[in-house]
Amino acid sequence: MTLTEYINTYYAGNQSAFAKACEVKPQQVTKWINGNFIVVNGELYSPRRELPFVSCSE
Repeated sequence: MTLTEYINTYYAGNQSAFAKACEVKPQQVTKWINGNFIVVNGELYSPRRELPFVSCSE
């Protein structure tokens, strides 16, 4: 899920509360959101690059 979705779900949309829980400044959360970070199994990930499409052939 996107970081925004995570904050909306678990912090009622309160980015400041999320920042406090992560022990970072709210500006850092804004950077993560603008950087399209995602949450997978409770871990924050940043996109590095888009992978090329690979079709599966039999």
